[in-house]
Amino acid sequence: MPELIRLVLLYLCWVVVIVRVSALRSREQRPLWFALLMLALGMTMLQQPAKRAVQHLTDLPHIANLVSSLMAVGVATTILTFAARAYLAGTSPRTPFRRSHLISCGMTLGIMIVMFSIVTIQRIPTRDRFLPVPGTFTVHSIYWATYLTYMLIVTGITSALLAIILWTVRSRLVRIPVTLLAIATSAFMVFLGSRVVAVFTYSTKLIEYGTYISSVHTVGVALGCSIAAFTPIIQGFASWRKVNTLYPMWKALCTALPHIALYPPRSRLVDALLPHGSQLRLHRRLVEIRDGLLIMRGWASPVDIDRILAVMAEEEVPRDQSEAVVTACWLKVALAAHQACLPHAQHTLDLARQGGSDGDSELDWLRKVANVWSTPLVERCVSAVNTHRPQGERA
Repeated sequence: MPELIRLVLLYLCWVVVIVRVSALRSREQRPLWFALLMLALGMTMLQQPAKRAVQHLTDLPHIANLVSSLMAVGVATTILTFAARAYLAGTSPRTPFRRSHLISCGMTLGIMIVMFSIVTIQRIPTRDRFLPVPGTFTVHSIYWATYLTYMLIVTGITSALLAIILWTVRSRLVRIPVTLLAIATSAFMVFLGSRVVAVFTYSTKLIEYGTYISSVHTVGVALGCSIAAFTPIIQGFASWRKVNTLYPMWKALCTALPHIALYPPRSRLVDALLPHGSQLRLHRRLVEIRDGLLIMRGWASPVDIDRILAVMAEEEVPRDQSEAVVTACWLKVALAAHQACLPHAQHTLDLARQGGSDGDSELDWLRKVANVWSTPLVERCVSAVNTHRPQGERA
């Protein structure tokens, strides 16, 4: 990996680790934070100044290789934890085999440290990157067998889980980090394969090849975990925008029907200055708007709908907006009739049938209605309906 790219990723990891330390409070975000922390520590050890400083302090020539490998084991374990939790999201509150794979991780780290100590004390010959000498079987061979076996199993399971998650995930915001992590783990499988061959041969080309492949893994993990670590903040901001988009229609309904709102509507400015809890507020707003639609349809008659459609026939309404315009029009007509204390319509239609089958599709539909809520077309339709009402029925 070019030194400049390695340095940029190092700074990126440390910045995200420091800025997103609050991720430790989240069960879903915690593995990603620890993965970034260990990746940052491992990459720090690969920097020449840090490597020389640690070697000088410990007087151990290969200590940087050991720390880097230990951090790689930690990164693989935490990403597996994240993938398992994401795969089982909504189906199980606990991650199966969590204790067993953490025990396996601890045993792997312990064996590696013990074997490294024995190799160092006995001064067993090693090659570049702390590789064993081919054709010999020593405790150094046990070190590499333990490391490679654990990493191949964990990375293989993680790659399979991420592939399944990538196939089922719907959110584009979540798909990006999952894709990066899937690419990273797949590349690391190739890297581990090259290391297996390098253990048994003297070829230096495999070592160089593995270095380039591991760069893909480092980039993928650094970017994937960094984006995923900021996903809650991005999702909160996106929910905040959607909450504010729905505000005018929501406030009109809550003003007419105060009992549908859990909390009384605030002013537009105050509502916009509440960035916290945006996802919960958005969910409540969707429910309250739907309740208002179901109630207000009783103040819109078939005659009102016919007049709305007649006005729309004289306008150039985009086909993809026609249903949203009709909904916005009849809702404003119903609100005006309700405010004027007019009686229920004698014959009502199922005007609230439009909408989604789940939260995402319902939100998409209501945003379409909110986008045309204050347009001149809707105002003209409402005015036309109210103008043609009999004198005693005008709102």
